[in-house]
This record gives sequence, structure tokens and C-alpha cells, in this order.
Amino acid sequence: MFREHGIDVGVGEIADAAGVGRGTLFRNFRSKDHLIAAVVSERMQEVAEFGRELLRTEDPAELVFLFITDMVSRQQENRALVETISDEFFAYPEMTAAHDALLDVLNKMLDRGKQAGSIRSEITDMDVLTLIKGVCMNPITLDARPEVVLRHIDLILAAISTPAFSRPLRGTPATLEDHQMPAAARRSASADKMPDAAKRSVAVPPAAA
Repeated sequence: MFREHGIDVGVGEIADAAGVGRGTLFRNFRSKDHLIAAVVSERMQEVAEFGRELLRTEDPAELVFLFITDMVSRQQENRALVETISDEFFAYPEMTAAHDALLDVLNKMLDRGKQAGSIRSEITDMDVLTLIKGVCMNPITLDARPEVVLRHIDLILAAISTPAFSRPLRGTPATLEDHQMPAAARRSASADKMPDAAKRSVAVPPAAA
């Protein structure tokens, strides 16, 4: 339920989807927020582990670009992931631990990217998370056509890349019709979510001399 509807889903809906009563739910979790923290912190740890795998296997110049694409893709598939990166959920130890793990991985990627010359020297971990959250929490891109999502991923990459690693933007910009379209219609139009091309390597080639 969180994956599809985000953290605003009701307790009754969660219980119905799980096939249990509300009493059973609350015997395991003291509140809906405790349940959210448990579920989302596990997903965040999965993101951190994905980042560690990238650190072990990928070109240092590509790490942050691949990680950002994965984060946006995950939020398209699981709406609760970025919604919970906020002060109110940091009161839960498991969320703090997951957030710290995420920042640790991201900082290692940024350091390697800067050393490789692909990431601007002044870019910080919070710059990157703010850019990701800005795209993921935008109601237009949340339910956007895949090519619009790809465009906004490339806008983030352009903001953090050095001139030597800049490239033309892919995808297409959102239109006035996208902004005026009811959310349900946008969700129907974007059923495929992230295109396969965006889930593969987004390595940014050096600009031609």
C-alpha cells in the first residue's frame, strides 16, 4: 500500500491489504508511523546496499549518476521512500540508521566522482538529496510519462556534473497539458513508469574536444 499510495494511506486500507484486523496490526506496531518507519527503513537500507555494490563494481565517474537514477526509479515504484526523509521520521532509530547509511554511501560516491572529475567540487550530499526529493515529490513528475521522468533525472545530473561531463538532455519536458491533467489520468498514462533505457547505465561521456 505504501508502495502505491505513499504514507498517507489509511490504517484500515493497510490492514485490509494485509488480510489482518487493525488490532493485529497494532499488536505488532504501536502506530502507523512505527509501521512506516519499519518498512521504509528496510527499503532505504536496500538502497544503501545497492550503492555499496556500485562502489565495488562501477566506474567512479558514473557512481552518483547511476545512484540518482536508481533513487528516482525506486520512488516511482515506491512512493513512501522519499516522503519519509523528513524530521518527523528521524525520531525512529531505524530511520536514523538507514538515513546515515544512505549518506555514508552517497558521500563516498561523491568523493570518487570529484576525484574522477565528473562531479562539481562544491556539491554536497544534501544538495543531491534535495534535488532528488524535489523531483520525486513533485506531483507532475510523480505520475509523469516515462520520458518526462527521464528529462528530470538528466536535469539533476546536469546540475551536479562538471562541464567536461555535460551532455544533451534526454526525454521530453512536461507540457501544460501534463500540469492540467488530473492525477489519476497521469498515473494511467505513465503505467510503465521508468523506461528501460533510464534504468540502464546513465554514464555521462566526456564532451567532445
